[in-house]
Amino acid sequence: MNPFRNRFAAWTAVAALSAASLFAAPTSFAGHRHGRMGTFLTNYLNLTASQQAQRKSIFETARQSSQPVRQELRQTRKSLHAAIQSDNTAQIQQLAKVEGTEVGQLSAIRADAMAKSYKILTPAQRQKLASLREAWQASRRPAHRVSAD
Repeated sequence: MNPFRNRFAAWTAVAALSAASLFAAPTSFAGHRHGRMGTFLTNYLNLTASQQAQRKSIFETARQSSQPVRQELRQTRKSLHAAIQSDNTAQIQQLAKVEGTEVGQLSAIRADAMAKSYKILTPAQRQKLASLREAWQASRRPAHRVSAD
């Protein structure tokens, strides 16, 4: 195989997985962020129509269950901003804890949806996804450079 082509394919995968971090934003489940990554994974993993329908249902359910938490989080952040402006240290501490709990709830909803989505993959698709994830993680590791002293 052509080394340039391999390198290009690896960087393309890295770019696509980097886009996945958009999906991981704590207050966003749907819309354009999820759609782009979902389209990439659908094509990359060659999902069947049944798998696509299941995946859509899983993430729609997650979006619906996360909506009230996202609304609470928006209100908490507004209140936290007001507490910051008024220099109310006690309220800042209390609201920061609430915000952490709400972000945790969103993270749990997202992780549950991802686990359900993972279960619908075939073993070959799981392996392909694992390889993609490894390439992405490898690209994020700092390169060890030898300094010439």
